[in-house]
Amino acid sequence: MNQRELRQQLMERFPRERRYLLPALHYVQHELGHLPEFALQTVGWHLHIPASEVFGAATSYSELRIEKPGAHIVRVCTGLACALNGAQAVLDAVRHEVATAGGTPPDDSVTLEESPCLFACGVAPVMEADGALHGRATLEQARGLVAEYRHAQDERPSGAPMESRVPKT
Repeated sequence: MNQRELRQQLMERFPRERRYLLPALHYVQHELGHLPEFALQTVGWHLHIPASEVFGAATSYSELRIEKPGAHIVRVCTGLACALNGAQAVLDAVRHEVATAGGTPPDDSVTLEESPCLFACGVAPVMEADGALHGRATLEQARGLVAEYRHAQDERPSGAPMESRVPKT
């Protein structure tokens, strides 16, 4: 989708009101898989909001991505309950398996993200893999999941909505 097509889509779907900023950003991310600079500028143009404010909103929510993610997204919760139950070890295991200090490896297979809270404190530590929550995450589970993603040939469609699921135990 180019800038002209995006402008047309925004005009058809969203009134030119400030209150539609987050819905418009979510829509664009769903369509493009992330929020490239041209898309942020286009949303700002459509809603009459300065680009700096659009960028600020886009970077304030962990669900929104400025950079293109890998084929699979793994998020590890580092909130208080998870931290007290071993989240740092799980994060380190995933980071080691991904073989980067954070972000996406050169093969674009897995994007690793640290989350301040995944709101499943009762089953801490928690990790999320392609939208599915995994409660009471173990080091073996984390390593196995990432290894499976790194070696899998199938990819989640770009921009596919993430699903919420009951945490696995």
